[in-house]
Amino acid sequence: MAQLPKFMIADDPVTDPDNEYIFHTEKPRFFAKRVEEDEETAYIDIVEELDNVDEFFHNDPGKKQELLEQLEDWYYSYMEWLEEDEYDEEEEEEEEE
Repeated sequence: MAQLPKFMIADDPVTDPDNEYIFHTEKPRFFAKRVEEDEETAYIDIVEELDNVDEFFHNDPGKKQELLEQLEDWYYSYMEWLEEDEYDEEEEEEEEE
């Protein structure tokens, strides 16, 4: 079996259409999502743990924060890719007309 990517997007448009989750596939495994405090403040936070994250990092908040920063960088790169892909599709549609 091929190795899974470190981060994956997970969503459920039928029962939870407003949320998009990021799954960390390596230990410590968990689901995170973008949390918006207000229109200007948003951050990525763990919402469900499959493995105890604090225990995995021996209660070292710096290591946990480092992983969340990697996840955040990946997520925002993913969001940029989505925007570029959407822009490319719009250009193709205009060319076809």
